[in-house]
Amino acid sequence: MYVAVTGKGKSRVIQFRHDKRIPGSNKKKIEVIETLGNYEKMVAEDPNIIEKLKAEAKEITRKQKEANAPIRLTVHNQRINKPEDAMVSFHVGHSVLQKLWKDMKLDASIQRYCGQRNVDVIIKAIQGLLYHRLTCPQSVLASATDLKTYAGMETISLDVYYQALTVLSEIKDDIIEHFCDFFAKHTSRQGPMAYYDVTTHAFESVKQGELRMFGFSKDHKNNEVQVVMGMLIDNNGIPISFELFPGNTMDQKTLEAAVKELKKKYHLDKIVIVADRGLNGKDNLLYLLNEGHSFVFAYTLKRATEELQALALDKSGWKITKLDSTGEILRMEKVLHQTMEAKIELTDEEKASLAGGRGRPRKCKKVPIPVCIHLTWTSDRAKKDRQDRERTIEKVREMLERSGAIKQSVKRGKNQYLDINIDTETARLDEQRINRQAKFDGYYAIITNETDYSTDTVSKIYGGLWKIEESFRVLKTDLAASPAFVWRDDRVLGHFTLCFMALCFLRYAQYVLEDSGKGCASAAVLMNSWEQASVTVVGEYPDIRLSPTRLDAVYLDLLQCLEMKPLYTYMTPYEFRIATGLDVNAQLQDYYNNRTQKK
Repeated sequence: MYVAVTGKGKSRVIQFRHDKRIPGSNKKKIEVIETLGNYEKMVAEDPNIIEKLKAEAKEITRKQKEANAPIRLTVHNQRINKPEDAMVSFHVGHSVLQKLWKDMKLDASIQRYCGQRNVDVIIKAIQGLLYHRLTCPQSVLASATDLKTYAGMETISLDVYYQALTVLSEIKDDIIEHFCDFFAKHTSRQGPMAYYDVTTHAFESVKQGELRMFGFSKDHKNNEVQVVMGMLIDNNGIPISFELFPGNTMDQKTLEAAVKELKKKYHLDKIVIVADRGLNGKDNLLYLLNEGHSFVFAYTLKRATEELQALALDKSGWKITKLDSTGEILRMEKVLHQTMEAKIELTDEEKASLAGGRGRPRKCKKVPIPVCIHLTWTSDRAKKDRQDRERTIEKVREMLERSGAIKQSVKRGKNQYLDINIDTETARLDEQRINRQAKFDGYYAIITNETDYSTDTVSKIYGGLWKIEESFRVLKTDLAASPAFVWRDDRVLGHFTLCFMALCFLRYAQYVLEDSGKGCASAAVLMNSWEQASVTVVGEYPDIRLSPTRLDAVYLDLLQCLEMKPLYTYMTPYEFRIATGLDVNAQLQDYYNNRTQKK
């Protein structure tokens, strides 16, 4: 490595360079290691800067040669009789997570809002729980035990980990706002648009609390208490915010609170909410219209008015796409323009103009709001709908052939205590209902109040809803958010705040990889990469080296994307700390002290 001055006039700069020979030729390739600054300014500040930099380059070159030189270690070959006789190893995959933590500046955020005296220890406990959730998700007790094997993690008492959950419940909104600010600056987040959905998380318990209640379980765990979670995610699949509701809360009752929270965090006047048909109740639509927001919701034609069904099934007005070779219809689409009435609060001037009349003064007025229902029909969906219905009908036919099967299917669960006289002899298929359902094979409808959206635009927007459905799956399976193993309501909220943070880390790591052209890794692949990465200690203390092992391509790609320093096959504890940010000296001293005492 050497010092070079390049450029012309006042634009000259000082650089550290390295000449690398091109394989198979006598030519050399110049590699710029670092551009140090403007030549004129640096010389004006220090006339001897060039000589100093040359000495620094020489010293760096010497250290690099030493680092690449063969390493000689004293290693005693002895029989392994006890676990402590084997060489120790530590988990190191969380070094990537620690880099993300520092980039997000979460230390400062938690310190700002945490009122605990032992805030530094609380932060370390939150870090530990988060890293363990992202590598090997388990209970708080299991995490506290297992974190001792994580490089650079301090030993913390169990009660502090539970205290950390309480702190997370207290600063939940502040943490969410901090993530919102970070992702708004560091991702391509489209702020006004958000995807919303609701799920349930069960507890292995029947003991109720303010949040833990019995209710309709989306996981069919009806004999356990649960909480309801509503979550908003952005166009990149990165979470925006979440809210917890008592387990008996209906899905439709959660949207208003989520939208208010989103509006407050982003200071937006208008938001586009995308959700499935389970949330498109009239109250939700009118609330969004009344607040001046936009929506893109799935719409169920089978439950629409007869007038609207007739318009949808009308053969006129369709844009048809056919197969050129056979003329077979592959896709049809058309838009129905309808009007909804929204209740809007009267202005002060309007209230004043109505004053003095009889009866209770009016507070609201009805305003017609134009909406568009985008209808599509595809041959593939028609085939699927027909097959699904035929499978269901076949099961009904099989049930009709078995005596008593209908009574058994009805008198289950709580219905077993009802005295119902069921005449199964006259039971038969409802052919009229089957024919009515068949009329809607292949049709799909999406409703929006954005009248300038095309059908392709609406379909593309709504098509992104799979991201939040996948996020719920990742929460429940990969991150093991449920069943939860905490019971106090504050710790329940803290647990799900921790899981929300873990999901943010996962999604951002995926975003960084994809944005850097490294491809997209699933949540399971990322977590497995972080879990298996480890470092083995070689040699006798203090003359030891750390040897990273089980590093896969995804882990190395993330190191590069996050601009972390490279790892080497054999590293001193100091070199390891500089590269990973993990200080293992205290853990190594404890290990070798215990090993010596047991001998």
